[in-house]
Amino acid sequence: MTISFTERLADQHEAQIKRTLKDLEARIISDISKAVNEKDIISTQIAIQLRPNLKRYIEEEYLTVADSNVREYDRIVASFMEEFGELDIPDEFKSLTQIDADTITQLKVQSFSGYEEIANRYLTEISKNVYQNAIAGRKFDDIVKDISGLITGDVDRRGRTMSGYASQIAHDSLFQFDRQFTVHKAKEAGINRFKYQGTKIRDSRPFCIREVNRANAGVTYTKEEIKKLHDNRAGQYAKGKAEGDAFIVA
Repeated sequence: MTISFTERLADQHEAQIKRTLKDLEARIISDISKAVNEKDIISTQIAIQLRPNLKRYIEEEYLTVADSNVREYDRIVASFMEEFGELDIPDEFKSLTQIDADTITQLKVQSFSGYEEIANRYLTEISKNVYQNAIAGRKFDDIVKDISGLITGDVDRRGRTMSGYASQIAHDSLFQFDRQFTVHKAKEAGINRFKYQGTKIRDSRPFCIREVNRANAGVTYTKEEIKKLHDNRAGQYAKGKAEGDAFIVA
């Protein structure tokens, strides 16, 4: 199995996000531990005062790494342009233009906003959880369990964790950037046929296996043909897949 550059970078970004959120969890718990009184609980007043710290920690830990991830999309552009330059197209399309630069910037902004949405959501959830625990007079260990459940999922809880959502964003936003920039450059250069890109893994769906085989055989598709393939993925092929344009949700 050959792993593409984009897949390797996506794996790196996911792993980095997960490590960062482990660190964020530890930092938040450490801060809360300093506010515990002799009865092993925290006051509601202190719980309210913790929110600015929580916001700062999320920005310094999680959003800093998110920003670094998005900046690395330039590596995807460089890899793409290297391949693009080998195509039989006019030389004027083999380098980046100002329109390309503006498109890249806008796509990066969109990607980072996904990370920010997760940050804002879990800042509210964590702050609310700490405050509610303070009102209930729950012990520090109980608060730690709730925080761990919210951020990394190391403690069982209902619902998806911050780590689960954020690592999915790290993966999906990178691939969406890759696909959307590909479509942008293809349209600019007048390219109207595309080749499926993917790998076979242990639990690959029949649809994916079939398309990998076709790609290896040199099969290409128009955008209209891709849309038809995407829309017609019935039953097991479509199960669990996101709705939307094939060049965005794959």
